Parts: sequence; structure tokens; C-alpha cells
Amino acid sequence: MKKIALLAALLFVMGGAFAQKSQRGVVYLKNGSEIKGRIIQADDQKTVVRSARNTWVFDNSEIETMDSGWKSVQWEEEDKPWFMKTTVGVLAGSSDNIKSAPFSFDASFNYKIFNNVYGGLGAGVDFLEDSYMPVFFNMEYHFRDSHFTPFVGFQGGYLIPVDGDVTNYNNIYYASSSYWPYYEVQELNNKGGIMLNPSFGFINQINQNLGFSLAFGYRFSRVTFEGDDNYELETNYNRLSIRLGIIFN
Repeated sequence: MKKIALLAALLFVMGGAFAQKSQRGVVYLKNGSEIKGRIIQADDQKTVVRSARNTWVFDNSEIETMDSGWKSVQWEEEDKPWFMKTTVGVLAGSSDNIKSAPFSFDASFNYKIFNNVYGGLGAGVDFLEDSYMPVFFNMEYHFRDSHFTPFVGFQGGYLIPVDGDVTNYNNIYYASSSYWPYYEVQELNNKGGIMLNPSFGFINQINQNLGFSLAFGYRFSRVTFEGDDNYELETNYNRLSIRLGIIFN
């Protein structure tokens, strides 16, 4: 478990380092000057450029255009109002579970609703004790409109079973003439169930088309199994979700 979390954090930090090294370009000022170097910061207020041994800080009102991999080539240009996110991760739970940290994958398309609030739809696959396809809506709030920002999110939807029926051996009976138990084998129909997943994390936008995300959350799932004679069984999964994502704009 610790190794998985350390690997996710390492990949995210490496993505941030790659982002810094890749932002070389030219800043064209309104006074006609050109500054070539590594752009180490660019947000809504200012741009910081390191050229040779000098560090230049410009208000965005001083900049005409910028030739680089950052989100805006011209500051008057609007950011794209949508993004696609693909994430992989684990759903870590109790060591008593059959699978203590099953694999999980999902993909979603998201659109800006207002300000820094995004909403979208997605689907994926969870390999719990049985395999399920979550179909969900996704909501995210990004705290800053910049290349690096924390965010909070929420997913809610339904788990569609992939494996189909299961066999239950938990009904135990005793014959009247003996204390030896016997088991009634019953086929249960997996009906799936709800899925809720609040989370928080960080987004690191490498350029205008590509970014990374790292998120931690709580995944609650409740699935229902139905059998003969109105027999019903509910199973709850309470999991810590750790997810590394790739964002396409």
C-alpha cells in the first residue's frame, strides 16, 4: 500500500519537474522587447521568466504574446472550457477483504459550468470481489485558474455487474437426526448498486493540451444480490481511493 502511494506521488512530482523543464519560449512585450528563457510561472496575474542568470517578472498587461507550451499563447485567448480525464488507481481496503487493493480505471468528459466548476459523465471498471462497470457523473471545483491547482471532486453513479450470477454457500442447515451441517447451494443474481466517491487532489497542467492529476478519496459502494423466495443480500465496500490521472484538453 505504501509503495503504491509513494509511486503515485513520485510520478506526479516527475510530471511537475518535466513541466518546468519543458516551458522554454519567448515572451514578446508590448514595448517591442523579446525575452528568451525558461518560463517558470504563468498565471492570471504575472509571468516569471528565467533567462541566463536573470529572473524577470512581468505583469500580464505588459505582454503582447508568448511563444511557449503554456495554456495561453496570447493572454486574451480564453482557456478551453472542457477536458477529458483518464485515471488509474487502487481501492485500498481492509486486509480481511479477498482483494485488499483492487485495480480501478475510469474515463470522463467534463465541461466548465461556471467559473472553476466542471461537470461531466464517465465510465470505468472496478475489480472488487466481483468486477463492475461504474457509470457516473463527475463534479470538480478547481481552486485556481492556473497550470497548478488543488481541486475537490465528487463522483456518483451506479455499478453495473460484469461477472453475472454468483453462487452463495452461506445458508447452513442441520438434519433432525444429526448435528452435521449441510449447505444449500443457491444462485444469486448480482444487481449492482450505488457508488459515491468524494475526493481531493492536485492538477499539474504541463501545456495547453496535457496535464496530470493526483487524487485521494473515499469510495463507498453498495451492491445487492437477489435469490429465490425473495432472498436478498447486500454487500458494502468502504475503500480509500488513490488515483493518478492524465488530462487531455
